Amino acid sequence: MKRQYNSYKMFDYVVRLLHGAESRRLPMQEISSGPALVDQLRAEFTTLEAGSRVPTMRDVASRHEVSVFAVQRAFELLKEEGLIQSFVGRGSFVTGGDIAESRILGQARAARVLIVSHSTPSLRGYKIAHSLQTELLQAGCRAVTVSYSDAIELRDVLGDGRYDVCVLQPRRSILPVEVLAMLKSKAKHMIVEGRELERLDVDVFVRNRAKSMALALNFLKELGHERVGLLTEELDAAAGYADIENHFVQSHASLPGAAGSPIVRAVAHQGDGILGSEISEALQRDLANVSELPTGFIVSGRFEPASIKEGFRAAGFKIPSAVSVVSLRVDTETYPEDARFTSVGRTTEHVVQGLVSMIEWRLSNPNEPPVQVLDNPSVFAGFSTIRVDGTSGSLRVAPGAC
Repeated sequence: MKRQYNSYKMFDYVVRLLHGAESRRLPMQEISSGPALVDQLRAEFTTLEAGSRVPTMRDVASRHEVSVFAVQRAFELLKEEGLIQSFVGRGSFVTGGDIAESRILGQARAARVLIVSHSTPSLRGYKIAHSLQTELLQAGCRAVTVSYSDAIELRDVLGDGRYDVCVLQPRRSILPVEVLAMLKSKAKHMIVEGRELERLDVDVFVRNRAKSMALALNFLKELGHERVGLLTEELDAAAGYADIENHFVQSHASLPGAAGSPIVRAVAHQGDGILGSEISEALQRDLANVSELPTGFIVSGRFEPASIKEGFRAAGFKIPSAVSVVSLRVDTETYPEDARFTSVGRTTEHVVQGLVSMIEWRLSNPNEPPVQVLDNPSVFAGFSTIRVDGTSGSLRVAPGAC
């Protein structure tokens, strides 16, 4: 009986050897051609529109004359790259489409997005966070907003929650390493909005400060202003004000025929913004020894339009007849058109759409290295700037007389 078993075993082996020789060599061929198959499929699928269904594994195997197992391995590699995604019972699709397409492609688990903002008061920051949450909810995501003042409070609020993406608004606060580390442990991906960070393994979406300054200076230059000053806040470098001053000096020096460029630094004695009296105090102090006064000013900081007008008027500069003002940070979207400052910036809608696009890209490309997007601003002309002949000095009057 034992010999019969061995005979059957030997017979089976010979049959498989004779009739299955080609199939026994095939896996080795597929191993050697595996990278080529992945490259071919990658090139093919990248030509398809986002959300398009890709051919089935059997179709691909038949077309390329390889086994389904080889195609399965290639698909897994492409999924790891973020090029395609698969849904049980529905097939595989090209990623990179709208977040809302997840509902069309088979109701994958809705993306969970955490929006975290520092408690530092910021009307602009609040509007962006609120509008971003609304946009994501309408797209079918699960989005929550959280405000924090320190790492301990944030840890208590978040608990054991897990998220696909965390969007962080540090605003003007110092960003502790423990806060960043904790948020990265809660989310697969992190996007920091409004703060330039390097070598921290996070995506960054931030205003192009150099472009903002260049646009503001060129705008005033085209109106005939040769002498332009900068009004900013006296804050630490973490808030980005040192960069603003550097961009101002460099951009101003690069302009042909540029004259003096004084920098006025206002100090906020309260935490909710700078008062007109504080602006006036800074202007009078820092311009006291300036022989040729600026005819134009660029303003960057926590300045409200009413405070800017009050501060310049109290210091003897009426806007715009005595001095033209371009703001880099004033949020004038809610002001009447005849009361809006000329500004260089980005609307809330523009920032939100940029963040949504970045979230979509990151979810579709989870294995790509961190990126930094320098978002370009635009010039919005308002009442605070007028054309001058470029030769007459600033019309300074006695403080409080206008």
